[in-house]
Amino acid sequence: MRKALSPIVSVVILVVITISIASMVAPWMYELVTTTANQTGTNAQQQVMCRNAGLDFDTGYGYYGVKYNFSANVSANESDWIKAKIVNTGSINLYGFTIEATFINGSTEEIHHYSLITGSDVPASDPLRPSESAIIAANITYDINGTTTTLKDVKILNSVCSEVAPIAEM
Repeated sequence: MRKALSPIVSVVILVVITISIASMVAPWMYELVTTTANQTGTNAQQQVMCRNAGLDFDTGYGYYGVKYNFSANVSANESDWIKAKIVNTGSINLYGFTIEATFINGSTEEIHHYSLITGSDVPASDPLRPSESAIIAANITYDINGTTTTLKDVKILNSVCSEVAPIAEM
C-alpha cells in the first residue's frame, strides 16, 4: 500500500522550492530595476539640461560664421583648413567640439568629421560658457584641389548635447 505525503510535508517542500527560486531571481530583479531607474534618471536629467543649451555661428565672421582655405600648397607643407566662430547662446557650458563638413563631388555627397587643432579646442576643463564665443579650427584632410568638389555645409558638434548642432549652409 502506498502512502501519500502528508499535507504538512507538501507545504514545507513547496515553501522551500519557492524560497530557493526567489533567492535566485531577487538579485537579478533588483539589479534590473536599479539599472533601469538610473538610466531613466540620467536620460531625463540630460534632456532637461540640453533644453538650456544653445549654440550658433557668429555671422559677422567670414561667410555665415565660417572661413576656409582649400588651396593650400601641399609641397610647402601647408594644410587646407576650416574655421568657425561659434557663440554659446544657451545657459550651460559646452565643450568637446568637432567640425562636420559636407562636400559635394559631382552628384555624390560626402560627410567628414574633423577634430579641432590644438589651441582651438575647447576642453571640459575650460568650456565655452554662456554668451562667450570662440574660433575653432580644423585641418581638412579631404583632397579638394583640382576637383569639382564644393563645400555644402558646416555643422558644429559638441560632446555635451548632441542635439545642439548648428549648420551653416555655404
